[in-house]
Amino acid sequence: MITEKLAADLEEIVNKGLEEFAIPFVKGNSIRIKHIIIRKSPKGYLIYNMKDNCQIARVFFKSTAIAIAKNIAQGKNYTDKILNLEEKMSKHYNDALFFKHSMRTSKDPVRTEIIETRLDIALAESERVRNVLDRYIFS
Repeated sequence: MITEKLAADLEEIVNKGLEEFAIPFVKGNSIRIKHIIIRKSPKGYLIYNMKDNCQIARVFFKSTAIAIAKNIAQGKNYTDKILNLEEKMSKHYNDALFFKHSMRTSKDPVRTEIIETRLDIALAESERVRNVLDRYIFS
């Protein structure tokens, strides 16, 4: 009984400390960064501002949701730039899925080589976009 109370007190102290800094932490089924909450939905990730009690955005990738939430929690508003990166990453992700499927179903070896080259380009571009997105997360 005493250890449960101590654990609850410790968790409360840690959570109060995390609210001061823009560090993501998991609480229940959501990710919280200060007053911003990220929740998974069937169509992606929803980002909410609990101060204004409104939805900020809905995105496909968790990394994009964390980047938006962290920047808003820090008082910066790069949401449009991050959503643009989300759009680019989504395009390259869908291209990669298409090229992988085309490689599996193609019977022509020349076509397979061309598709493999396009797949490599799509993966390289998605990695480049992810690196730019990581700068928003880790800065």
